[in-house]
Amino acid sequence: MKLKSKISLYKTWVEVSAGALRNNLRVAQKHVGKDVVIMAVVKSNAYGHGLLEVAQTLKTVGGWSSEYSELQPPTVWFGVDNIDEALAVKKEGIKNPILILGYIPRSRLTEVVKDGFRFALYDIDVLKECARIAKKLKKKAFVHIKMETGTYRQGVMPEDINAFTKAIKRYREYVVAEGIYTHFADTENISSAYYKEQLNVFEKIVSLFKELGITPRYCHTAASAATLLYPKTFFNMVRWGIGLYGLYPSKDVQSLALNNVKLKPVLAWKTRIVQIKIVPKGSTIGYNRAFKASQPMKIAILPVGYWDGYDRRFSSNGMVLVHGRRCAVVGRICMNMCMADVTGIRSVRTGDEVVLLGRQGSEEITTEEIAAKIGTINYEVITRINSLIPRMVI
Repeated sequence: MKLKSKISLYKTWVEVSAGALRNNLRVAQKHVGKDVVIMAVVKSNAYGHGLLEVAQTLKTVGGWSSEYSELQPPTVWFGVDNIDEALAVKKEGIKNPILILGYIPRSRLTEVVKDGFRFALYDIDVLKECARIAKKLKKKAFVHIKMETGTYRQGVMPEDINAFTKAIKRYREYVVAEGIYTHFADTENISSAYYKEQLNVFEKIVSLFKELGITPRYCHTAASAATLLYPKTFFNMVRWGIGLYGLYPSKDVQSLALNNVKLKPVLAWKTRIVQIKIVPKGSTIGYNRAFKASQPMKIAILPVGYWDGYDRRFSSNGMVLVHGRRCAVVGRICMNMCMADVTGIRSVRTGDEVVLLGRQGSEEITTEEIAAKIGTINYEVITRINSLIPRMVI
C-alpha cells in the first residue's frame, strides 16, 4: 500500500524521515572517526520514533555488514532498555549486537544469554547467576560493566571494585567482560566541568582493571552531549541517542556543536480536521468553560488528546499548523480531542492535514518550542507520543 493510502487510514500518525535518520548517523560517524563504534540508542520505542521502524532503517546504513564476528566488528550497535525491546529487534532479522542498558529480571537472564544479547552488569549476584546459566547452556554471557563515577544511578560503586574484579576473573570462562562504561551527570550543561571528574575516575578504574588482567574490548562514556563536545570521552564507542533523532541535548550544546555537527529532525506528528464549527461571540469552548470566544470564531476539532501524548498543558497554550499557518489551540485538551482556532483560514475543510510537531510549508513547530511551553525537555516530548500511534517511514 502506498504511503498516502496508509496515512488515510489513521486519525493521527507520526512520520519518520529515513533520510534525516541516516544523515544523523553518518554525521556522527564522521565526527567521531572510523575507529569509534556508534551505538544507536533505540530504547523507549526509539525515543518515540518507533523501535522497529528505526532499527530497520539503520541496519543498512554506512556500508557495514549486519553479520557480527570477532574479526570484523560492526560499526553500529543498537542500545535498548529491556529484554523485550532486544527480542523485538532480533525478531526482525537484525543481526547487529544489541546492548540492554536497563534492568533485566532475574527470571529472564536465560533468554539474554541464550540469544547472545549484551547487557549492563553491576551486580555480583547477577554475575554469578549468569555464569551458572552460561555454563548450563554451554554459551558465553557478554557483559558491559557499568561503573559508578558520580551520577549515582545503576553502577558498581568504587568501594566494590575489588570484589567485582575478583568475581569477573573467577567466572571469566563463562562471562566475558566485553565492555566497561559509565554515564555522565551533566554534560548538557556546558558551564560545568563535572564530567572531567567523572572521566578521571573512570580512567583510573579502567587502568585498575588492566592491572588485574581484565581488558574489556569496548570502553564508552559519551552519550549525545559528550559525543558532540568532548573528544576525550569517545574511547572506542559512543552512545548516540537524542542526536540520532536530529535533536540536541540542550540549547547550550547546540550553540557549540552546530558548526561541526548539523542534525536534521527526524519526526513529524500529524493529525487531521474532523469537524469545523462556527462559534458565536461569548461562547465557551471545552471542559470547564476555560476558553471564551471574544468574537465569532471558526473552530477545528482535532482527534488527538492527552492519551495520544499531546500534553494537557497545551490547553489554550499550544499551536498547530494548518495550511502552513500557525493556529492557536483553544480550550482544554481532552483525552482524545482538542480544538484549534482556524478563523483566519478561508479554504479550510474537514480532512485537512494538521501538523502538531514538524514542518508545514515555511512554518515549523519544533520539539524545543513545544518543550518550552510545557516546562520540560525535548526528550520527554517525543518519547511520550503514544507508542500505539502508527509510525510511517518516509
